[in-house]
Amino acid sequence: MKSWELRVMTRITALIAVLALIGPSLQAATVYKYMDEDGNLVFTDEPVEGAEKLNVQPVPTVPAVPVPASSGEPQQQEKPFSYNQITIVTPSAGENFVNNGGKVTIQVAMSPELRPSDKLQLYFNGEPKGKPQSSTVFDFNNLYRGEYVTRVVAVNEAGEQLGQSDTITFYVRRSAIGGTN
Repeated sequence: MKSWELRVMTRITALIAVLALIGPSLQAATVYKYMDEDGNLVFTDEPVEGAEKLNVQPVPTVPAVPVPASSGEPQQQEKPFSYNQITIVTPSAGENFVNNGGKVTIQVAMSPELRPSDKLQLYFNGEPKGKPQSSTVFDFNNLYRGEYVTRVVAVNEAGEQLGQSDTITFYVRRSAIGGTN
């Protein structure tokens, strides 16, 4: 490539770069084109004798397409988690514990299994018995004699109820002093 061709190409490339950078400001400007004495093509915003006036068209713009918030899958309202079934397996309803020192084990079965973050709260006669725990087995010793109406409630970390068992009743019987029960 000849040196004058290289200079022309360099100037044209520079001109294109400048026009690209200042293009938006040129929308309202009048542009003129002419050849200088060295034979170079020159673009200017000042009228020069023998320059050709160019009609600069506005830069075409396209509005942005809004991006949907989801990945295209329909959003479903997430149902709050709950346990399908919580059952007190032992003791059975109406079971009597006689002269055993008030020892009672309450065992719970549930579906689905207890999640690691959830706990079970045992209720005796409508009142919470102990603190919520992550085990499905509750062991008690030395329960006083009498009737115990029992249910188990599953709770999450915030203390919200996620399910509960049906209520069952069991009895603790002890021999009374003097032989009557």
